[in-house]
Amino acid sequence: MTETTGIRVIYEDSVVRLIFNRPKQLNALNDDIRKVIASTLNDLMERPDIRLLVISGEGKSFCSGADLKTTSYPKVEGDWSTRRNRTATWQRVLEQLDRIPQVTIASIQGHVIGGGALLATACDFRVISEDVVFRIPELALGIPNVWNGTPLLVREVGLPTARDWIMTARKVDAAELKQSGWAQRIASPEELNEVTETLIDELIAVPAASLAMTRSMTSALGRSASGMAMGWADADLQQWAFTEEEYKETIRSYTQSVSDKFKK
Repeated sequence: MTETTGIRVIYEDSVVRLIFNRPKQLNALNDDIRKVIASTLNDLMERPDIRLLVISGEGKSFCSGADLKTTSYPKVEGDWSTRRNRTATWQRVLEQLDRIPQVTIASIQGHVIGGGALLATACDFRVISEDVVFRIPELALGIPNVWNGTPLLVREVGLPTARDWIMTARKVDAAELKQSGWAQRIASPEELNEVTETLIDELIAVPAASLAMTRSMTSALGRSASGMAMGWADADLQQWAFTEEEYKETIRSYTQSVSDKFKK
């Protein structure tokens, strides 16, 4: 097991578990977490003996998205080309998650917001608790939905549903997530771990070669879906949005409201 501030990595025979462990911050993402995920995915590319990757979060929530009090990106210095490359770091993590040979599972409770929602969307399977609240808040924060998130959501739930979730920035409950097909399995909060472990057992019971080939096939089909190549411009959209006063004022108000809620 390895542990860095915000995330644990546990290797268990043919299963690797990534566990967010910033429960007081609702497992908000930062650059330290990204580096651990990226390093683990690099390792998994060379480990076909490992069959499953399971992502979960400690505490009340799976992941509340980017940590707006700090940043989910590395400190950006240097010329435009360098800044552009750094802005695309999380998008590259999602792309890498799609290409590893392991089947991927997200086990989700509580809040699954923004970048956390997209991270889960990039997984093969999503097991959710009945208390899940899903939200893509980017447009409400004055920025476009990036990380290739829009075509990724369209791929998983279809354009009409993705348009609704992204453009309204509304909260989506567990029943709608299951009905839309975004979540394959749903459980009570008390049974989430049990249902997740049942899925793990079912996948492990499948012969390794046929499972790996099907994982490769479905990943390739997903990458060929309409719009999935559009994410090349997301770093430019995000850099542009970060310079706008509308975004700066919106994000100041949002972080203050979040801070006030935690004080109560």
